[in-house]
Amino acid sequence: MPSPPRINLKTLAEHLGLSITTVSRALKDGPEVKPDTVARVKQAAAELGYLPDAGGVYLRTGRTMKICSVFFAPEVADYGDAGFLAQVEGVSRTLETDSYNLIVLAQTASQSPLETVRRVFQQRLADGIIFSRTTPMDERARFCLEFKFPFVSFGRTELHSPHAFVDHDDEGGVYDAVTRLAAEGHKRIALFNPTGGMTYAGFRLRGYQRALADLGLPWDRSLLVTSPLSVWASQAAMGDLLARDTGVTAIVCANQLSMFGAMDAAQEQGRDPAQGDLRIIGFGGMPFRMPFEQGVTYYYQPQRRDGEELARHMLALLGGEAAENLQTVLPYQRIDDLQRFRTDLRTQAMAEARRP
Repeated sequence: MPSPPRINLKTLAEHLGLSITTVSRALKDGPEVKPDTVARVKQAAAELGYLPDAGGVYLRTGRTMKICSVFFAPEVADYGDAGFLAQVEGVSRTLETDSYNLIVLAQTASQSPLETVRRVFQQRLADGIIFSRTTPMDERARFCLEFKFPFVSFGRTELHSPHAFVDHDDEGGVYDAVTRLAAEGHKRIALFNPTGGMTYAGFRLRGYQRALADLGLPWDRSLLVTSPLSVWASQAAMGDLLARDTGVTAIVCANQLSMFGAMDAAQEQGRDPAQGDLRIIGFGGMPFRMPFEQGVTYYYQPQRRDGEELARHMLALLGGEAAENLQTVLPYQRIDDLQRFRTDLRTQAMAEARRP
């Protein structure tokens, strides 16, 4: 059976009985085209499955109509941190509204962060790039600023030149966690931070130290634990902490994987959060079922919303918006009852699925 003919600008114009110029301008919401004509053209384009010819667009404008998102592959190890999948969905779904496609590249542990970004730029794989795990003087951000390559970072830097970013309020989240733990009577509160010199780790430490100072609790360097963000590494690091300091009664973790590591370490040391032996605080965007959930608090930031915000910033940047107007810091939502929260999320998802 022969495949149906591809719908292009010419066949769409012939179908509507309009000129190619009028159809082209209508698809771009040209002010010179009547609103009813714009609506008619877009409806026909949707019904017939019209998509712009990416090759033709590139030849005319130099645009690939693609955005690249880079994720750090080692973070999707061990139990698997699937939060990035929700973020990818959010980015892709939002880009589609402006006819952009998303390509996803994995940065492996053996690659430098700059290598992937440089390849995307030099090979013209995309019109812009989204990356995470930012550092204060991030070399990828400096590269993109130097070569005027549009980018939105998932995380802040300390560069003087303004750039678009979406970030979480890690300083505020950790400050809130420590303050509430102290109100519960905890005095030896440990902070788990990732290695790698990432900017958000600095914000987390700032929130931790600020809370201790405001509460009149001493700063004890031995309560700051650092390791890679894998289950096994965090389990080993926090196991060492609990073995050498039995007075620790609460741990503020960095992400979902380090929460699993803390739980495994607690069990190995005979500590039971469900019995009040140890409070575990976590941060992340995918509140999975935990081995145990009594004594566990979660600071939630939906990854899908992160992706949507990153994509909106990228589209605005490509549309000419100034980078300094595209800087968003999102607050966390504190969750003390994970089971109920997951039930509410499931109910909400089922309701959305039933909508026509």
